[in-house]
Amino acid sequence: MKRTGLSALVVFFAVLLGACSSTPEVSGTDSTISEQGEFQRILSAYRQWQQLMPETGELAIYSPDVYQGMISSWEKAEKIYQEITATPSTAYKSYSLFSSTTYLQQIQLELNQVDSSFNQLKQLQKVADDVLLPAITQMQYLDSLDAKQYYRSEYTRLHRLYASLFTLVEDDELSDAREEQDEFLSRSHSLEVKTIKKIYIAPLEALMIELRRQDVNDYAPNSYAQIERRIEAGKALIERTPRDFDAIQQAANTVQFELAHAQHISLEVQRLRDLSKDDYESYILDFENKLLRISKALKEEDLRDQPIQEQARLIIAGAINVREATASRPPADEVLKDKDKYIRDLNALVMSQQRQISLLQSKLSVSEETQPSLPASSESSDASAAVTGPQNDAGETGAAVTQ
Repeated sequence: MKRTGLSALVVFFAVLLGACSSTPEVSGTDSTISEQGEFQRILSAYRQWQQLMPETGELAIYSPDVYQGMISSWEKAEKIYQEITATPSTAYKSYSLFSSTTYLQQIQLELNQVDSSFNQLKQLQKVADDVLLPAITQMQYLDSLDAKQYYRSEYTRLHRLYASLFTLVEDDELSDAREEQDEFLSRSHSLEVKTIKKIYIAPLEALMIELRRQDVNDYAPNSYAQIERRIEAGKALIERTPRDFDAIQQAANTVQFELAHAQHISLEVQRLRDLSKDDYESYILDFENKLLRISKALKEEDLRDQPIQEQARLIIAGAINVREATASRPPADEVLKDKDKYIRDLNALVMSQQRQISLLQSKLSVSEETQPSLPASSESSDASAAVTGPQNDAGETGAAVTQ
């Protein structure tokens, strides 16, 4: 009996000790699960910022200091992440000798700082985009023109003024920011006009200078002066409407035309100067033959019995008459359209008549069916037989004649 009680007591203490020893194991498992969840959550947050950070460069203008602080925290987070992924056991080790913060906790602190700086920059962006919208739009337009390529120093000074506007917004000096914005818009407009001239007019001026080196201004002074006038007109147009690119392009095309014209005139003048007196007649006859070919093409006329100026006048009059006659004549496609319409109308008329004929035939058939038949007599039968018997001169039967 005593032995049985002793055995039961031993079993009880064994169970009790087993229960006590199993309790820390459960607690340790829960702690491990919690740490693993925290580890995965922080790494997931890091990867999200890793995708977002390349797109944050445009926020630097709103506050360079805040942006630089965000980049600094992000670089620290990157370094810690690399150390953790290289040696996962370091995640729960102390980050430094003078701190009890672990690597995992430190990367969380850096990511929190990144998030705080990012939100601060977004808030500044919201205010600045409203107050400085004209300046932002103008700066984007200058960048689209690549103004920095043409006037680097002036662009740099202007961009410095542009950045100061955002500093005023960050300091909540919105009234001063608006005043400085007016100054920026005035200076940026000047740079815009200079850039447009550089793009459209400067290459043409270079060609004009090249013609001057070829003495075109001496051989064809009037034509050369026309180039200068067209270039000045193009500059004035750009100053008035620097964004009317259709008109600006048309003005540039006009200058190019005058450049080519002046060069051709200069070559003709040089050729005339090189002619001897014996070649004058050949030169005039060659020119007259060109007029003859034109007059022959227009009206098959030979106008060489007229002075050259009169020949030119008559050719011009003939060309005007031909143009007016051509303009009054309907185009070939319109003639074809009229023919097609006539054919369609004719077909419609034929179909309409066919329907009317069919309708009349159907009415005739109905009337024949509804007409009462007469009783046949012997006399009528004999007469009918007599009529249907012989043929007439046309070779038709009597029944056909009767019908």
